[in-house]
Amino acid sequence: MAYKLGFGKHAERTIEWLFFNDPGYVWWMIANNADKNLHGAARQRFDDLVRRARHLRVPGKCWQCRSRPIARMFLTRHISGGLGRVDFFCDTCKYEGGSPSYSTTPAFYTPDFFRDYDKTGGRFLVDEIKCAYFGNSKHRMTQSRMEEFFDTPGNFINF
Repeated sequence: MAYKLGFGKHAERTIEWLFFNDPGYVWWMIANNADKNLHGAARQRFDDLVRRARHLRVPGKCWQCRSRPIARMFLTRHISGGLGRVDFFCDTCKYEGGSPSYSTTPAFYTPDFFRDYDKTGGRFLVDEIKCAYFGNSKHRMTQSRMEEFFDTPGNFINF
């Protein structure tokens, strides 16, 4: 069941919508205690989606060796300070780019390393996640597809 946020600039949007359209807002909500405005089942759904969003099991093989499963996500800083590139690697291969990068578990999340995070970086991150899961960054995510994504345990580690 989809729950609308009910407050803020995305008041009429669902919680699932936030992750696929403005993931930075989710983390802003948590950092600023705005998530405390959610109550009952909506709060429970939000907390569950946050846990899942931090533990993606990205399908496919390492983008470098092309043989081992994906276990890490490398986020590379753009010269502007925001997110410039997302790569998915196995737990063995090393990122060898020239720009500063951050290694993390695959997630709908960009850490504080990207202080100049903006909506463009969030869209870029989501497009790479959609491409990894669906083979196409332009894959249209309807409400039912967003719910199905988050309700499929195989899309996440330890769920």
